[in-house]
Amino acid sequence: MKTFLLFSFLLLSIIAYCQDPEVSLSIDPVSADVGEIITITIKSNVQGNVEIDNLPSSFVQGYDVMSGMEQEMDVNSGKVITYYYVSQTGAIGAKGKYTIGPAFVKKGNKTIQSNTVKVEIGEKTEMTNLFVTDEQLKEPAFGIIQTNKKVIYEGEPIIISAKIYSHFEPTHLEGYRTYNLPGTIDRSKLGNSKRIVVEEEFFKNYKLFSFEYDKNIIFPDVIGKFKIESYSMKLNQNYKGYQFKSNNALVEVKPLPEDPPIEFIGGVGHFTIERKVEGDALKQGDVFKMFISIIGSGNLHNIIEPKPKLPKGFIVYGDPEIEEEYIFNSKGTEGKINYKYNIQVNKAGKTTLPPTIVAFFDPKKEKYISIATTSTELSIKADQNYVNTVEEQEPNNIEPEEQDYLRQSRVYNQSNSFFGSGSFWLGVSAPLFLALIFLFILKRKEDSVEKVMLKTATRNNQKQLSLLLAELEIEKNSNNSNLFFSNVEESLKIALALKLGINPSDNLSKQVLIKNISLQIQPSNLQKVKSIFEKCDEFRYGFGADNHSKNEIIEELNHLVKKLK
Repeated sequence: MKTFLLFSFLLLSIIAYCQDPEVSLSIDPVSADVGEIITITIKSNVQGNVEIDNLPSSFVQGYDVMSGMEQEMDVNSGKVITYYYVSQTGAIGAKGKYTIGPAFVKKGNKTIQSNTVKVEIGEKTEMTNLFVTDEQLKEPAFGIIQTNKKVIYEGEPIIISAKIYSHFEPTHLEGYRTYNLPGTIDRSKLGNSKRIVVEEEFFKNYKLFSFEYDKNIIFPDVIGKFKIESYSMKLNQNYKGYQFKSNNALVEVKPLPEDPPIEFIGGVGHFTIERKVEGDALKQGDVFKMFISIIGSGNLHNIIEPKPKLPKGFIVYGDPEIEEEYIFNSKGTEGKINYKYNIQVNKAGKTTLPPTIVAFFDPKKEKYISIATTSTELSIKADQNYVNTVEEQEPNNIEPEEQDYLRQSRVYNQSNSFFGSGSFWLGVSAPLFLALIFLFILKRKEDSVEKVMLKTATRNNQKQLSLLLAELEIEKNSNNSNLFFSNVEESLKIALALKLGINPSDNLSKQVLIKNISLQIQPSNLQKVKSIFEKCDEFRYGFGADNHSKNEIIEELNHLVKKLK
């Protein structure tokens, strides 16, 4: 058993109330390439020595170690809980799937154990460098835009990153402005793309310092050739700095071939399909569940739901329930999407559910691929009550002429009695009809008032959010970092509340907001929400923030607020 001592908490214990001991382990990201930086974080409400189990033998410890504490209010009990956390960066040097953890917090003769985390490390993505001029090579520092491909198909992901070279060993950067792409770009950050790991390498016969920065997976929504506009920054060695602007890059996006299969779900990449039917001993009129999973990598997050082909007598109720389980990595979006269909069967007997067929485009093979599930045999038991109900509505055992005669007889017999006559029904229904109209008008007025109040509250909260975002641009230049990061956190809370349709003044904790919002947004955006909250805590509890850090978090916040809208 390999253990690794990350850090020892030597902080004064400040615990306002007693609570059950707990330890949680998290790793960001859970999917990375060989050599890419990952961050391991252990969080506990108990202070003590921290150890972590099952770190891979190829794990190389980074230089970044952060620790701190935070206090949170438990909304259920009203108690204040103090949490201690420690984070350690590092990289795994071998491809594979790893289960890291559990972590342990040891205090005296007690040991508290955490969860484990699964991490997948893929082969290092080969990036292509653009042409660099002799003039650039003579500059103190220069930058290029790297991509893993030059030509892609519509819907296919592409990796883009900034690669920086310098003749001096850099200590930090500031004023970074990211590269720009045309159109509405769907992008997600890969790994710890803003952490700097400087290496020495030979480039064009020069021995230079280099590092990769701002690495993203991009899903362009344009067709044709487009230019990736340059990024800029100031690269520093202690107090001395050099300002530069990178070159540009060109990427071509080809349209998908014409005449896709009718079962095409918009997927570009490589996918498989699974189907399961849940329901035994079905009888006529029962509703059973059909589960269809699309598994693979590519633009998985942008596919549309499959349309299962059903035999006569089967009815799908409503839209399918969707559960997304994917991450963003160098393959694009990888994981699976589960669809749950509610289906009623109205026909008795033995029935075969035909295979569910979907099609996707494979950019490597440059053609559409159709995949299918197996067929499913069902035996539906007849329900006499269900059948009788149908027979009463449509008495198939009576000839058409006899049906006409029976209808005429019923009308004639009813006309001889006051009960059932038109006058009878008019007298009975008129007061009921007037009462229903009154209730409808009253309800409509109540709904209108509620809608107006809701719209007013939403509008006021949106104004408050806009004001806070504007104030952050001013506060970033002040020395009051506590106020700045408090307002960042408050802005994000308001944006989450607006997305959830609740009142931000309810003072819900970050944990409650994260739990509720996790059902409504993509995992990548959920991770960004957690990241911003964590950064606010880190900077408030003693980790100094410069203007560059504040600019970065404002950029992340504005981007996330747009996504939440």
